[in-house]
Amino acid sequence: MTTTAIPASPRNVSIDLLRGLVMFIMALDHVRDLLHADVLFFNPLDETKTTVLLYATRWITHFCAPTFVMLAGASAYLMGTRRTKPALSRFLLTRGLWLVFVDMVIMSFGWSFSPNTMLFGVLSAIGVSMMILALLIYLPERLLPALGLIIVLGHNALDGIRFAPGSVAQVLWSFVNVPNMLPTNGFIIFIGYPVLAWLGVLLCGYGLGMLFRPGYDPQKRKRLLRAIGLAAVLLFLILRYSNVYGNPAPWKPGANALQTLMIFFNVQKYPPSLLFTLITLGPVLLLLSFIADKPLRPTNPLVYFGRVPFFYYVLHFHIIHIIGIIIGVAMGHPLRFMLTYNFITDTAKLKGHYGVSLAAVYVIWLLLVAAMYPLCKWYAGYKQRHQDWRWLSYL
Repeated sequence: MTTTAIPASPRNVSIDLLRGLVMFIMALDHVRDLLHADVLFFNPLDETKTTVLLYATRWITHFCAPTFVMLAGASAYLMGTRRTKPALSRFLLTRGLWLVFVDMVIMSFGWSFSPNTMLFGVLSAIGVSMMILALLIYLPERLLPALGLIIVLGHNALDGIRFAPGSVAQVLWSFVNVPNMLPTNGFIIFIGYPVLAWLGVLLCGYGLGMLFRPGYDPQKRKRLLRAIGLAAVLLFLILRYSNVYGNPAPWKPGANALQTLMIFFNVQKYPPSLLFTLITLGPVLLLLSFIADKPLRPTNPLVYFGRVPFFYYVLHFHIIHIIGIIIGVAMGHPLRFMLTYNFITDTAKLKGHYGVSLAAVYVIWLLLVAAMYPLCKWYAGYKQRHQDWRWLSYL
């Protein structure tokens, strides 16, 4: 089946391309996370155990989540240029609820293939942030990125706040700022993406969308993106070197220069520290400054990925899990065991008896992305041809 090219305004193609690029890289992280033989043994960023390639494989994927969240905020702003505030607020509220449902039901199943594990992951963080944004859009629009910047810069000041284990306050704070695993009546709720820091990134992304509104001076946009990106990287280097603020764990020299470099750039993602946000979104904004005014083709494969991120995200993850089941069975594990194996809670059961090499991870990743391309191209065309079907905007 052929699909027509997707017409798009130039201001959107660069955002779609950037989103597609991080979706492309994200698949590498998920293949590594579910299929790599060493993932059950050590953190790939542990400078004493990792290799340069494994470290780089994990570190490069740090760009994905913050970029994805930031662009979700930018898309919300651009959507608001075509809708009334009440209509945008309703969409953000319902879209946010839908994302939380998908994350805690569909994506949780994609991780565990088990009904007793619920995941509060990146989709949940985006969903809750969208619901909050649905209220905040009634404020003067310039206040929103300012609030986002305050959260991004200041949330690490709250790192020392802790509550009694098992208390209601601890549970609530886990959803706000501290990752946690909560056993609840036979269920396990894994909170990997507390909302506060991600809300800050999404609100900053809302401000980014202002630079892409119709009629905005492209040269001014380029200068601002470049200045903000450079300032973020410079601030990262200053704060990280001085160990003054911005990351819960300070850095210290390693056994050699390479290990020291690995330690220096190993900053906290869960939740994203200020330094994590600076060293990921700074370079991303610099990249965006170079591609924002380029005559990009809307038929670029990365653009197709970026136009259907939800479809790509949900589908590719379940495919990876199915591949993991096939690998497990091929290595001698019973099919019934692999169908019920929980990649979140049962990691010790396969330790040393599962997985593929890092080279195989790269091969599987490239084949997976190649297989996703025609599906995403078809679905992007389908959505374009049925723009009057509003429910498709949720998929």
